[in-house]
Amino acid sequence: MIPNQFHIFIAVVKNGNFSEAARQLGVSSAAVSKAIAQLEKNLGLRLFHRTTHSLTMTEDGHDLYRRTGGLVEQLEDQIRLSTDKQKAPHGRLKVNLPDSFGRMSVLPLLPPFMEKYPDIELDLSFDDRIGDLVKEGADVGIGVMLNQDSRLIAREFYKLQPVLVASRDYVEKYGEPQHPDDLAQHNCIAYRSSTTGRKKTWNFRVDGKLIQLEPEGNLIVNNLSAAIKAADMGLGIAAVGIGHTKACIEKGYFRRILQDYEADPIQIMIYYSSRNYLPAKTRLFIDHILDHVYDERTLDLDEVIHDL
Repeated sequence: MIPNQFHIFIAVVKNGNFSEAARQLGVSSAAVSKAIAQLEKNLGLRLFHRTTHSLTMTEDGHDLYRRTGGLVEQLEDQIRLSTDKQKAPHGRLKVNLPDSFGRMSVLPLLPPFMEKYPDIELDLSFDDRIGDLVKEGADVGIGVMLNQDSRLIAREFYKLQPVLVASRDYVEKYGEPQHPDDLAQHNCIAYRSSTTGRKKTWNFRVDGKLIQLEPEGNLIVNNLSAAIKAADMGLGIAAVGIGHTKACIEKGYFRRILQDYEADPIQIMIYYSSRNYLPAKTRLFIDHILDHVYDERTLDLDEVIHDL
């Protein structure tokens, strides 16, 4: 018989502490602590060393997880698979998204999915900070973070072409830079990473070589939507994705700056658990957005260029 507390033991191992495991499981830290104590009593083993400020696994705890953790997860997967076959897709699906990109490029894809699967509750987190998908209990993540966790699968989702834009009014007043070095004479709207706290560099390709410049100016934002709005107000030059400003370029509100020096597209990835079995709600969501984002990925940049 598998002890009732075993799934809590696995959650504690994955999250590294009782409070994070409790948050993922939707219970109190006290309940998690009590369950682990009961499991240790039932097995006659000490699984964790506890102090006021730390929690570490014992040798017995490591050995138990190594021998049984994967088996228990496989068993849970098979039980969920049997259940999913008998029920319509349902339940909460937690998805982590970059803030501006998520609102502009992913959110518009969701109405047909929500209409088709009304029993799936989408829990969307919009944050440019690079988080930990497993520790935060998310089912799906989208972004440019590196897939350093062997428990995750990364698939290509979207190619984002970074471009520099400025309003027509700004260009008429201050002129248009002809080379990346000319940006030193312009007001650049910098973007500060929510993860590192540093300003993100701007990439260019000059004579076949990739160069990086740190934007300098009197405005820094931590949200790409704010950068687009600031550029529209004539406050400076902003680095954004072509898909986010295509309409503004087509209508003549924005000038596309230093087009001949643009760096290669940035690959946006979709991340999810590497377990053999994915819940139906997760699989359906991934399939839906991959199918419906296709048109955006094939955006004809030449059409935009010719509209200038």
